[in-house]
Amino acid sequence: MIKIYQWNKTPAKDKKRILSRSQADMESIQPYVQGIISDVRKRGDQALVYHTKKFDNKKFTERMIRVTKRDVETAYRAVDPKVVKTMRRQIKISSAYAKKERATLTIDWKIETTSGVITGMRLTPIGSVGLYVPAGKAPLPVVAQILAVAAKAAGVPRIVVCFPPTADLPEIIVSAVEAGATEIYRVGGVQAIAALAYGTQTIKPVNFIAGPGNPYVQSAKLQVFGKVGIDMLSGPSEALILADKTSHPAYLAADVLARCEHGSDSAGVVVTDSMKIAKETLAEVIRQAPALKRQKYIQDALTRFSAIIVVNSLDEMVSFANEYSAEHLEVQTKNPKSLLSRLTNAGSIFLGNYAPVAVGDYASGTNHCLPTGVAPKFASPVGVRMFMKASGYQYLTKGGLKTLKPIVETLSDVEGLDAHKRSVQIRFGKKQT
Repeated sequence: MIKIYQWNKTPAKDKKRILSRSQADMESIQPYVQGIISDVRKRGDQALVYHTKKFDNKKFTERMIRVTKRDVETAYRAVDPKVVKTMRRQIKISSAYAKKERATLTIDWKIETTSGVITGMRLTPIGSVGLYVPAGKAPLPVVAQILAVAAKAAGVPRIVVCFPPTADLPEIIVSAVEAGATEIYRVGGVQAIAALAYGTQTIKPVNFIAGPGNPYVQSAKLQVFGKVGIDMLSGPSEALILADKTSHPAYLAADVLARCEHGSDSAGVVVTDSMKIAKETLAEVIRQAPALKRQKYIQDALTRFSAIIVVNSLDEMVSFANEYSAEHLEVQTKNPKSLLSRLTNAGSIFLGNYAPVAVGDYASGTNHCLPTGVAPKFASPVGVRMFMKASGYQYLTKGGLKTLKPIVETLSDVEGLDAHKRSVQIRFGKKQT
Protein backbone atom coordinates (compact mmCIF):
# COMPACT_ATOMS: atom_id res chain seq x y z
CA MET A 1 0.00 0.00 0.00
CA ILE A 2 1.07 3.58 -0.61
CA LYS A 3 2.83 5.28 2.32
CA ILE A 4 3.17 8.79 3.71
CA TYR A 5 6.69 10.25 3.82
CA GLN A 6 7.80 13.39 5.64
CA TRP A 7 10.35 14.34 3.03
CA ASN A 8 12.91 15.97 5.32
CA LYS A 9 12.95 12.76 7.42
CA THR A 10 12.80 10.24 4.57
CA PRO A 11 15.78 7.85 4.29
CA ALA A 12 18.02 8.39 1.27
CA LYS A 13 17.23 4.97 -0.22
CA ASP A 14 13.50 5.73 -0.22
CA LYS A 15 14.08 9.15 -1.74
CA LYS A 16 16.14 7.56 -4.50
CA ARG A 17 13.48 4.92 -5.20
CA ILE A 18 10.69 7.49 -5.39
CA LEU A 19 12.61 9.98 -7.53
CA SER A 20 14.08 7.35 -9.84
CA ARG A 21 10.84 5.32 -10.15
CA SER A 22 10.92 2.50 -12.71
CA GLN A 23 13.71 2.96 -15.23
CA ALA A 24 13.87 0.14 -17.77
CA ASP A 25 17.18 -1.71 -18.06
CA MET A 26 17.59 -1.66 -21.83
CA GLU A 27 21.24 -2.66 -21.80
CA SER A 28 20.54 -6.18 -20.54
CA ILE A 29 17.92 -6.88 -23.23
CA GLN A 30 19.85 -5.28 -26.08
CA PRO A 31 21.34 -8.52 -27.51
CA TYR A 32 17.95 -10.24 -27.49
CA VAL A 33 16.30 -7.29 -29.22
CA GLN A 34 19.12 -7.08 -31.75
CA GLY A 35 18.55 -10.73 -32.62
CA ILE A 36 14.92 -10.10 -33.56
CA ILE A 37 15.83 -7.01 -35.56
CA SER A 38 18.46 -8.99 -37.48
CA ASP A 39 15.98 -11.76 -38.16
CA VAL A 40 13.44 -9.31 -39.61
CA ARG A 41 16.13 -7.72 -41.78
CA LYS A 42 17.13 -11.15 -43.06
CA ARG A 43 13.79 -12.95 -43.47
CA GLY A 44 11.28 -10.11 -43.78
CA ASP A 45 7.65 -11.21 -43.59
CA GLN A 46 8.62 -14.74 -42.56
CA ALA A 47 10.26 -13.34 -39.45
CA LEU A 48 7.22 -11.16 -38.72
CA VAL A 49 4.98 -14.24 -38.81
CA TYR A 50 7.38 -16.30 -36.69
CA HIS A 51 7.71 -13.73 -33.90
CA THR A 52 4.03 -12.76 -33.98
CA LYS A 53 3.04 -16.41 -33.55
CA LYS A 54 5.46 -16.66 -30.65
CA PHE A 55 4.33 -13.56 -28.76
CA ASP A 56 0.86 -12.47 -29.87
CA ASN A 57 -1.22 -14.92 -31.93
CA LYS A 58 -0.43 -18.60 -32.53
CA LYS A 59 -2.71 -18.68 -35.58
CA PHE A 60 -1.11 -15.69 -37.30
CA THR A 61 -0.37 -15.97 -41.04
CA GLU A 62 1.39 -13.80 -43.59
CA ARG A 63 -1.88 -12.68 -45.19
CA MET A 64 -2.93 -11.16 -41.86
CA ILE A 65 -0.07 -8.64 -41.75
CA ARG A 66 -1.78 -5.98 -43.83
CA VAL A 67 -5.16 -4.62 -42.76
CA THR A 68 -7.20 -4.66 -45.95
CA LYS A 69 -10.22 -2.61 -47.03
CA ARG A 70 -12.40 -5.59 -46.19
CA ASP A 71 -10.79 -5.80 -42.74
CA VAL A 72 -11.64 -2.13 -42.20
CA GLU A 73 -15.26 -2.72 -43.17
CA THR A 74 -15.42 -5.67 -40.76
CA ALA A 75 -13.93 -3.53 -37.98
CA TYR A 76 -16.56 -0.83 -38.44
CA ARG A 77 -19.33 -3.43 -38.18
CA ALA A 78 -17.78 -4.75 -34.96
CA VAL A 79 -17.46 -1.42 -33.17
CA ASP A 80 -20.44 0.11 -31.42
CA PRO A 81 -21.62 3.16 -33.43
CA LYS A 82 -21.66 5.13 -30.18
CA VAL A 83 -17.93 4.41 -29.78
CA VAL A 84 -17.24 5.51 -33.37
CA LYS A 85 -19.21 8.71 -32.76
CA THR A 86 -17.18 9.36 -29.60
CA MET A 87 -13.93 8.71 -31.45
CA ARG A 88 -14.92 11.25 -34.09
CA ARG A 89 -15.71 13.84 -31.45
CA GLN A 90 -12.34 13.30 -29.77
CA ILE A 91 -10.54 13.47 -33.12
CA LYS A 92 -12.30 16.74 -33.91
CA ILE A 93 -11.08 18.21 -30.61
CA SER A 94 -7.51 16.93 -30.94
CA SER A 95 -7.42 18.05 -34.60
CA ALA A 96 -8.34 21.58 -33.53
CA TYR A 97 -5.46 21.52 -31.04
CA ALA A 98 -3.02 20.14 -33.63
CA LYS A 99 -4.09 22.62 -36.29
CA LYS A 100 -3.58 25.47 -33.83
CA GLU A 101 -0.08 24.19 -33.09
CA ARG A 102 0.58 23.97 -36.83
CA ALA A 103 -0.65 27.54 -37.31
CA THR A 104 1.75 28.86 -34.66
CA LEU A 105 4.78 27.39 -36.45
CA THR A 106 6.77 29.67 -38.72
CA ILE A 107 7.03 27.55 -41.84
CA ASP A 108 9.48 29.81 -43.67
CA TRP A 109 11.47 32.72 -42.30
CA LYS A 110 14.46 34.65 -43.64
CA ILE A 111 16.80 37.48 -42.74
CA GLU A 112 19.33 39.54 -44.67
CA THR A 113 22.26 39.28 -42.26
CA THR A 114 24.41 41.56 -44.40
CA SER A 115 23.91 43.18 -47.78
CA GLY A 116 23.47 40.50 -50.43
CA VAL A 117 23.32 37.61 -47.93
CA ILE A 118 19.85 36.20 -47.31
CA THR A 119 19.54 33.23 -44.93
CA GLY A 120 16.49 31.44 -43.64
CA MET A 121 14.85 28.24 -42.53
CA ARG A 122 11.82 26.33 -43.72
CA LEU A 123 9.83 23.46 -42.29
CA THR A 124 8.57 20.53 -44.36
CA PRO A 125 6.67 17.40 -43.34
CA ILE A 126 8.54 14.14 -42.84
CA GLY A 127 7.81 11.91 -45.81
CA SER A 128 6.58 8.86 -43.91
CA VAL A 129 6.01 7.97 -40.27
CA GLY A 130 5.36 4.72 -38.41
CA LEU A 131 3.08 4.96 -35.39
CA TYR A 132 3.29 2.16 -32.83
CA VAL A 133 0.11 1.40 -30.87
CA PRO A 134 0.53 -0.96 -27.88
CA ALA A 135 -2.00 -3.69 -27.12
CA GLY A 136 -0.29 -5.80 -24.47
CA LYS A 137 -1.62 -4.86 -21.03
CA ALA A 138 -4.56 -3.15 -22.75
CA PRO A 139 -5.47 -2.08 -26.30
CA LEU A 140 -4.92 1.66 -26.75
CA PRO A 141 -6.90 2.94 -29.75
CA VAL A 142 -6.64 6.54 -28.54
CA VAL A 143 -2.86 6.33 -29.08
CA ALA A 144 -3.56 5.70 -32.76
CA GLN A 145 -5.85 8.73 -32.84
CA ILE A 146 -3.60 11.17 -31.06
CA LEU A 147 -0.48 10.23 -33.03
CA ALA A 148 -2.14 10.12 -36.44
CA VAL A 149 -3.93 13.43 -35.89
CA ALA A 150 -0.63 15.20 -35.19
CA ALA A 151 1.09 13.59 -38.18
CA LYS A 152 -1.80 14.51 -40.46
CA ALA A 153 -1.80 18.12 -39.24
CA ALA A 154 1.91 18.26 -40.01
CA GLY A 155 1.15 17.25 -43.58
CA VAL A 156 2.82 13.82 -43.52
CA PRO A 157 1.70 12.04 -46.72
CA ARG A 158 2.25 8.45 -45.55
CA ILE A 159 1.04 7.55 -42.04
CA VAL A 160 1.57 3.91 -41.05
CA VAL A 161 0.01 2.37 -37.93
CA CYS A 162 1.20 -0.93 -36.43
CA PHE A 163 -0.33 -2.82 -33.52
CA PRO A 164 0.21 -6.30 -32.04
CA PRO A 165 -2.63 -8.70 -32.96
CA THR A 166 -3.23 -9.95 -29.43
CA ALA A 167 -6.96 -10.02 -30.34
CA ASP A 168 -9.17 -8.70 -33.17
CA LEU A 169 -8.93 -5.13 -31.79
CA PRO A 170 -11.33 -3.48 -34.26
CA GLU A 171 -11.29 -0.27 -32.21
CA ILE A 172 -7.64 0.30 -33.08
CA ILE A 173 -8.34 -0.17 -36.78
CA VAL A 174 -11.31 2.20 -36.72
CA SER A 175 -9.50 4.85 -34.69
CA ALA A 176 -6.50 4.74 -37.03
CA VAL A 177 -8.68 5.12 -40.12
CA GLU A 178 -10.70 7.94 -38.58
CA ALA A 179 -7.57 9.83 -37.58
CA GLY A 180 -5.94 9.65 -41.01
CA ALA A 181 -3.73 6.56 -41.19
CA THR A 182 -2.93 5.58 -44.77
CA GLU A 183 -1.69 2.04 -43.96
CA ILE A 184 -2.37 -0.30 -41.03
CA TYR A 185 -0.49 -3.49 -40.14
CA ARG A 186 -1.06 -6.20 -37.56
CA VAL A 187 2.43 -6.50 -36.20
CA GLY A 188 3.81 -5.50 -32.81
CA GLY A 189 6.82 -5.67 -30.55
CA VAL A 190 10.41 -5.50 -31.68
CA GLN A 191 9.48 -7.02 -35.04
CA ALA A 192 7.18 -4.08 -35.80
CA ILE A 193 9.90 -1.53 -35.11
CA ALA A 194 12.35 -3.50 -37.27
CA ALA A 195 9.84 -3.70 -40.13
CA LEU A 196 9.14 0.03 -39.96
CA ALA A 197 12.84 0.84 -39.99
CA TYR A 198 14.14 -1.63 -42.57
CA GLY A 199 11.05 -2.79 -44.43
CA THR A 200 9.81 -6.24 -45.42
CA GLN A 201 8.08 -7.66 -48.47
CA THR A 202 4.77 -6.22 -47.21
CA ILE A 203 5.79 -3.17 -45.18
CA LYS A 204 7.81 -0.40 -46.81
CA PRO A 205 10.24 1.38 -44.46
CA VAL A 206 9.40 4.77 -42.97
CA ASN A 207 11.49 7.80 -42.08
CA PHE A 208 10.35 8.28 -38.48
CA ILE A 209 8.87 6.10 -35.70
CA ALA A 210 6.74 7.33 -32.80
CA GLY A 211 4.69 5.75 -30.05
CA PRO A 212 4.85 4.17 -26.60
CA GLY A 213 5.58 0.54 -25.81
CA ASN A 214 7.26 -1.86 -23.40
CA PRO A 215 11.03 -1.87 -22.74
CA TYR A 216 11.64 -4.23 -25.68
CA VAL A 217 9.89 -1.85 -28.06
CA GLN A 218 11.81 1.10 -26.65
CA SER A 219 15.10 -0.78 -26.94
CA ALA A 220 14.26 -1.55 -30.56
CA LYS A 221 13.56 2.13 -31.23
CA LEU A 222 16.91 3.02 -29.73
CA GLN A 223 18.71 0.45 -31.88
CA VAL A 224 17.16 1.59 -35.17
CA PHE A 225 17.73 5.27 -34.41
CA GLY A 226 19.97 6.68 -37.11
CA LYS A 227 18.35 4.55 -39.78
CA VAL A 228 15.14 6.35 -38.85
CA GLY A 229 14.24 9.15 -36.49
CA ILE A 230 12.37 8.38 -33.26
CA ASP A 231 10.20 10.42 -30.95
CA MET A 232 11.60 9.46 -27.54
CA LEU A 233 12.15 6.51 -25.21
CA SER A 234 8.87 6.15 -23.33
CA GLY A 235 8.76 4.57 -19.89
CA PRO A 236 5.96 3.52 -17.51
CA SER A 237 3.12 5.94 -16.84
CA GLU A 238 3.51 8.38 -13.95
CA ALA A 239 1.75 11.34 -12.36
CA LEU A 240 2.81 13.86 -9.74
CA ILE A 241 0.05 15.76 -7.97
CA LEU A 242 0.58 19.00 -6.04
CA ALA A 243 -1.96 19.51 -3.27
CA ASP A 244 -2.54 22.03 -0.49
CA LYS A 245 -5.07 22.29 2.31
CA THR A 246 -7.82 23.24 -0.16
CA SER A 247 -7.47 20.03 -2.19
CA HIS A 248 -10.00 17.21 -2.27
CA PRO A 249 -8.50 13.94 -0.95
CA ALA A 250 -11.03 11.85 -2.91
CA TYR A 251 -9.84 13.45 -6.17
CA LEU A 252 -6.18 13.00 -5.24
CA ALA A 253 -6.67 9.32 -4.45
CA ALA A 254 -8.66 8.68 -7.63
CA ASP A 255 -5.91 10.25 -9.74
CA VAL A 256 -3.19 8.21 -8.03
CA LEU A 257 -5.16 5.02 -8.70
CA ALA A 258 -5.70 6.01 -12.34
CA ARG A 259 -1.92 6.01 -12.84
CA CYS A 260 -1.40 2.78 -10.93
CA GLU A 261 -3.83 0.79 -13.06
CA HIS A 262 -1.50 1.19 -16.05
CA GLY A 263 0.94 -1.35 -14.66
CA SER A 264 3.01 -2.54 -11.72
CA ASP A 265 5.83 -0.19 -12.70
CA SER A 266 3.64 2.94 -12.83
CA ALA A 267 3.75 5.71 -10.23
CA GLY A 268 1.23 8.02 -8.60
CA VAL A 269 2.80 10.55 -6.24
CA VAL A 270 1.11 13.26 -4.18
CA VAL A 271 3.15 16.15 -2.75
CA THR A 272 1.45 18.34 -0.17
CA ASP A 273 2.26 20.81 2.59
CA SER A 274 -0.63 19.47 4.69
CA MET A 275 -0.32 16.33 6.83
CA LYS A 276 -4.10 16.37 7.19
CA ILE A 277 -4.55 16.14 3.43
CA ALA A 278 -1.90 13.41 3.27
CA LYS A 279 -3.70 11.25 5.85
CA GLU A 280 -7.11 11.81 4.28
CA THR A 281 -5.72 10.94 0.84
CA LEU A 282 -4.26 7.68 2.18
CA ALA A 283 -7.64 6.82 3.67
CA GLU A 284 -9.30 7.52 0.32
CA VAL A 285 -6.84 5.29 -1.54
CA ILE A 286 -7.60 2.47 0.88
CA ARG A 287 -11.33 3.07 0.42
CA GLN A 288 -11.39 3.39 -3.37
CA ALA A 289 -8.82 0.81 -4.49
CA PRO A 290 -10.80 -2.41 -3.80
CA ALA A 291 -13.58 -1.42 -6.22
CA LEU A 292 -11.24 -1.22 -9.22
CA LYS A 293 -10.68 -4.00 -11.75
CA ARG A 294 -6.92 -4.11 -12.27
CA GLN A 295 -6.01 -5.06 -8.71
CA LYS A 296 -2.68 -6.77 -9.43
CA TYR A 297 -1.26 -3.75 -11.19
CA ILE A 298 -2.73 -1.27 -8.72
CA GLN A 299 -1.49 -2.94 -5.55
CA ASP A 300 2.01 -3.44 -6.93
CA ALA A 301 2.27 0.14 -8.20
CA LEU A 302 1.01 1.60 -4.93
CA THR A 303 3.75 -0.25 -3.06
CA ARG A 304 6.67 0.13 -5.45
CA PHE A 305 6.92 3.69 -6.76
CA SER A 306 3.91 5.61 -5.48
CA ALA A 307 4.02 7.86 -2.42
CA ILE A 308 2.31 10.62 -0.47
CA ILE A 309 4.99 13.17 0.39
CA VAL A 310 4.67 15.93 2.96
CA VAL A 311 6.87 19.02 2.62
CA ASN A 312 6.93 22.29 4.52
CA SER A 313 5.73 24.85 1.96
CA LEU A 314 4.35 25.56 -1.48
CA ASP A 315 7.84 26.56 -2.62
CA GLU A 316 9.13 23.12 -1.63
CA MET A 317 6.30 21.53 -3.59
CA VAL A 318 7.31 23.44 -6.72
CA SER A 319 10.97 22.56 -6.24
CA PHE A 320 10.08 18.89 -5.81
CA ALA A 321 7.98 18.97 -8.98
CA ASN A 322 10.79 20.42 -11.04
CA GLU A 323 13.24 17.87 -9.69
CA TYR A 324 10.87 14.91 -10.11
CA SER A 325 10.16 15.95 -13.72
CA ALA A 326 6.87 14.12 -14.19
CA GLU A 327 5.23 12.84 -17.33
CA HIS A 328 1.92 14.18 -15.98
CA LEU A 329 1.80 16.99 -13.42
CA GLU A 330 -1.47 17.87 -11.73
CA VAL A 331 -1.78 21.09 -9.73
CA GLN A 332 -4.73 20.88 -7.33
CA THR A 333 -3.98 23.95 -5.25
CA LYS A 334 -5.92 27.11 -4.41
CA ASN A 335 -4.45 29.13 -7.29
CA PRO A 336 -3.11 26.57 -9.76
CA LYS A 337 -2.64 28.93 -12.71
CA SER A 338 -0.36 31.14 -10.63
CA LEU A 339 2.15 28.28 -10.44
CA LEU A 340 2.31 27.54 -14.16
CA SER A 341 5.24 29.85 -14.92
CA ARG A 342 7.27 28.26 -12.10
CA LEU A 343 6.79 24.67 -13.25
CA THR A 344 9.55 24.01 -15.74
CA ASN A 345 9.86 20.22 -16.01
CA ALA A 346 6.74 18.28 -16.96
CA GLY A 347 5.41 16.49 -20.00
CA SER A 348 1.87 17.82 -19.60
CA ILE A 349 0.43 20.02 -16.84
CA PHE A 350 -3.14 19.74 -15.53
CA LEU A 351 -4.36 22.82 -13.66
CA GLY A 352 -7.17 22.76 -11.10
CA ASN A 353 -9.46 20.27 -9.43
CA TYR A 354 -11.33 19.52 -12.64
CA ALA A 355 -8.39 18.63 -14.88
CA PRO A 356 -7.51 14.99 -14.10
CA VAL A 357 -4.92 13.27 -16.28
CA ALA A 358 -7.66 11.08 -17.75
CA VAL A 359 -9.12 14.05 -19.61
CA GLY A 360 -5.77 14.60 -21.31
CA ASP A 361 -5.57 10.90 -22.11
CA TYR A 362 -8.96 10.78 -23.79
CA ALA A 363 -10.61 14.07 -24.52
CA SER A 364 -9.00 17.50 -24.16
CA GLY A 365 -6.92 17.34 -27.34
CA THR A 366 -3.40 17.67 -25.98
CA ASN A 367 -1.06 14.89 -27.04
CA HIS A 368 -0.68 12.24 -24.34
CA CYS A 369 2.43 10.61 -25.82
CA LEU A 370 4.79 12.26 -23.36
CA PRO A 371 8.37 12.04 -22.11
CA THR A 372 8.75 10.04 -18.89
CA GLY A 373 11.32 9.55 -16.15
CA VAL A 374 13.68 12.52 -16.10
CA ALA A 375 13.11 13.14 -19.82
CA PRO A 376 10.77 16.15 -19.35
CA LYS A 377 13.91 18.03 -18.32
CA PHE A 378 15.03 17.94 -21.96
CA ALA A 379 12.25 16.43 -24.10
CA SER A 380 8.80 17.45 -25.32
CA PRO A 381 5.47 15.76 -26.00
CA VAL A 382 4.78 14.30 -29.41
CA GLY A 383 3.23 17.03 -31.52
CA VAL A 384 2.94 18.48 -34.98
CA ARG A 385 6.48 19.91 -34.93
CA MET A 386 7.90 16.45 -34.21
CA PHE A 387 6.56 15.23 -37.55
CA MET A 388 8.29 18.03 -39.44
CA LYS A 389 11.92 18.73 -40.26
CA ALA A 390 13.81 21.95 -40.86
CA SER A 391 16.14 22.96 -43.67
CA GLY A 392 18.28 26.06 -43.50
CA TYR A 393 18.90 27.95 -46.73
CA GLN A 394 20.94 30.84 -48.06
CA TYR A 395 21.02 33.02 -51.17
CA LEU A 396 24.04 35.22 -51.90
CA THR A 397 24.72 37.81 -54.56
CA LYS A 398 28.27 38.17 -55.81
CA GLY A 399 28.58 41.26 -53.65
CA GLY A 400 27.33 39.34 -50.65
CA LEU A 401 29.88 36.58 -51.22
CA LYS A 402 32.63 39.19 -51.59
CA THR A 403 31.68 40.60 -48.19
CA LEU A 404 31.98 37.18 -46.54
CA LYS A 405 35.04 36.08 -48.53
CA PRO A 406 37.65 37.22 -45.94
CA ILE A 407 35.85 35.28 -43.22
CA VAL A 408 35.88 32.08 -45.25
CA GLU A 409 39.54 32.52 -46.22
CA THR A 410 40.74 33.12 -42.69
CA LEU A 411 38.73 30.40 -40.97
CA SER A 412 39.36 27.76 -43.66
CA ASP A 413 43.09 28.41 -43.20
CA VAL A 414 42.69 27.87 -39.46
CA GLU A 415 41.02 24.51 -40.12
CA GLY A 416 43.45 23.57 -42.88
CA LEU A 417 40.74 23.18 -45.52
CA ASP A 418 42.21 24.91 -48.55
CA ALA A 419 39.62 23.52 -50.98
CA HIS A 420 36.95 25.39 -49.04
CA LYS A 421 38.86 28.65 -49.48
CA ARG A 422 39.45 28.03 -53.19
CA SER A 423 35.75 27.30 -53.77
CA VAL A 424 35.11 30.95 -52.86
CA GLN A 425 38.19 32.44 -54.51
CA ILE A 426 37.49 30.79 -57.88
CA ARG A 427 34.31 32.81 -58.16
CA PHE A 428 36.46 35.97 -58.21
CA GLY A 429 38.90 34.82 -60.87
CA LYS A 430 41.34 33.05 -58.51
CA LYS A 431 42.60 30.03 -60.43
CA GLN A 432 43.62 26.82 -58.74
CA THR A 433 47.38 26.08 -58.77
